[in-house]
Amino acid sequence: MLVALLPLAACAGGVPVENVVTVSGAKFDNVQGEADLVVRTFLPAEENTRREVTGAVCELDTILYATRFTTPARLKLPNFGPQSPELSITCQAEEWSGRAEVPVETDWAYPPGGYAGYGLGPPGYYYGGPWGGWGWPAGAVPVSGYPDVHVMLR
Repeated sequence: MLVALLPLAACAGGVPVENVVTVSGAKFDNVQGEADLVVRTFLPAEENTRREVTGAVCELDTILYATRFTTPARLKLPNFGPQSPELSITCQAEEWSGRAEVPVETDWAYPPGGYAGYGLGPPGYYYGGPWGGWGWPAGAVPVSGYPDVHVMLR
């Protein structure tokens, strides 16, 4: 297999992603939706230019499921909320190889126009500050998923 090296400017988005790999969550009871992330492989930068590697063969392993794919790829995975397993991604392209460990990330999301608010509220209510949790002026909900992944090959 011939692996292509594509020099990309540091601000470029990368090679278009056409490979979509879906891991079904149908066999699991506690799936809360679908996590969506993009995996790309790169060689170390030379002269301030990223070098994306296309066609690297990767394996994704978790405690619940596993799959194989070639880069660049969009992965659609079962989302178990904050209990989603850590992803272990190992990639190989000719003599280069690399690995990435990816934990789930959970953030607070607010409805459109909502914000955590600051200041004092009615007795018994707290809002504002760094927590910005449930309550006035807008309820927040936890949203979990995985960030896009760049696997560095060496």
